[in-house]
Amino acid sequence: MNCKLPIGFDEGVSFIPITNLTINMKNVAKLIPSFLVKRCPKSGKIVRFRFDNVYAKIGFPLFGILAIIWFLMRVIPKPSRAAYPCQQVAVGLGSAFLVYLFGFWTSLTIYDKIRNKINKPVALGYLAVLAVVATVGYGIAKNATPGFISNFMPPEGRNNPIGEAKGIFPGRVVWTQDFDATSWDGKTGTWWGDNNTSQVVTDKMISETLKNVTGEKTDKESWQKLFEYSNLHAGSGKKGYKKGEKILIKINMNPVGKLDAEWLDKGYPSPQMLNSLVKQLVEVASVSCEDIVISDPSRFINGPIVEKIRGNKSKGFENIVFEVKEAPNFAGFRSAEPDSSASALVWFVMPDGSKYKMCFPKSFSEATYIINYTVVRPHRVFGITSAAKNHFGSVWDFKQKAFNPSTLHAFALWDYPTPNKMNDAHSAPVLLGHHITSSKTILYLADGLYTAISQTGSVKRMSTFNNDWFSSLLMSQDPVALESVVYDFIASEPNLVSGNPSFNGNQDNQFHECALANNPPSGTKYDPENDGTGLTSLGVHEHWNNAKDRLYSRNMGKNIGIELITIRN
Repeated sequence: MNCKLPIGFDEGVSFIPITNLTINMKNVAKLIPSFLVKRCPKSGKIVRFRFDNVYAKIGFPLFGILAIIWFLMRVIPKPSRAAYPCQQVAVGLGSAFLVYLFGFWTSLTIYDKIRNKINKPVALGYLAVLAVVATVGYGIAKNATPGFISNFMPPEGRNNPIGEAKGIFPGRVVWTQDFDATSWDGKTGTWWGDNNTSQVVTDKMISETLKNVTGEKTDKESWQKLFEYSNLHAGSGKKGYKKGEKILIKINMNPVGKLDAEWLDKGYPSPQMLNSLVKQLVEVASVSCEDIVISDPSRFINGPIVEKIRGNKSKGFENIVFEVKEAPNFAGFRSAEPDSSASALVWFVMPDGSKYKMCFPKSFSEATYIINYTVVRPHRVFGITSAAKNHFGSVWDFKQKAFNPSTLHAFALWDYPTPNKMNDAHSAPVLLGHHITSSKTILYLADGLYTAISQTGSVKRMSTFNNDWFSSLLMSQDPVALESVVYDFIASEPNLVSGNPSFNGNQDNQFHECALANNPPSGTKYDPENDGTGLTSLGVHEHWNNAKDRLYSRNMGKNIGIELITIRN
């Protein structure tokens, strides 16, 4: 028997089609009385609502109202729940009701029939409730689902660079991939354990990547070149590191919301990779341990990272400072403090055009050099977590009296009343372009050994690399170029982007605003210090030609755009 019954009237009985009920509801369906629905005789599946008896006339609206109310209660506090199966069921039931309501209940004939059966005040009240619920429900349902439509096509096309490339070799991004660094089977131990991540290999990865960023033959020469280049462009002359000059490493500890939080299967910085970087500074660049600060002012640094750094046998590693939101009473830890002096204030142009004042920590002001140590990771509401997003944890909110970036969520790509779109103002140019971050950052590094699906999700294998871990490190002196390459890798990996509503075609806005910060598409005057001086270009942006060849403009022999140096072992 064909269960696809015609819409409308069948054997003199009126039905409402259930158009959006696309998942298995056997357990739920069994609870719905037969006088409310029409079932397929063979499968028992619901195919339509009935409307041929008084119970159905009352029950159908009630079911529809309850479905919409349930959807609103669950989705308004957290719009991402719109993708949950139970909410898809609610959408199906609610949509069927809304179709019916808007299509038929405006009819005076129907209203007259209701009025004849019940008194007029009750009928009017009933209709008023239905109208309010239907209107709000329709708006929420309409606006909640489109965010899950992924769009990765860059609006400017591929290999169409914009902005001004930065670095010793302008626009250079070095990508090192070594599968020997990652051996976790997904079950035994933890991915960050020494049995599953090789310290020897990460040491080699840092060394090889660093030398290719600078073009030098040795690690020591590479660090000297980085310090000299940074000082020269900061107006301090061509000189290297001197003892007493502070080096701050800003890491991203977003998954660690409290000091005693247990590490789970999430996207943390790799303890081994971070340790390789610190060892390079101390043992190769001859940086004093007392001059190194590892910081995340809005989060906590604990567990494997502290154990790995403190576990170094070389003398002095116990003097490296960990700066966190609220320091425990342990040696070597301190709480981040805001710097409210004029030079450390950070001014954002908000979506409504107003200015919002925040500030960086004192440690940023005191540092001579900054290393932006980010991770390769998608973000549920900002698309990706990279160099600019890493500094969300670096700003103090005077109104909240805390290192809290929640105000900057006004620039989110979705999940907020006014999601950021192409040609809108963005927070990224301010975070990267402030004189403290732009003049002091000597290196941008993206840790991609184990790549998590989101800021709170678990690590995922890469189908584009034979279902292995990403096992990668990316490094650059150009923050916009680094972010562009990180985005291309993430956007080409189905295991990372599937279901992420932030990949909706507006991610490039951040890159465009940064690359063209001197004359951005939004028309915004980015003035992070509020001193009347606008930003210049913060780096170069473009997308590679395709996910197989991974070619950028400089790889094609042009003298513009990004150059991707690839080291694969």
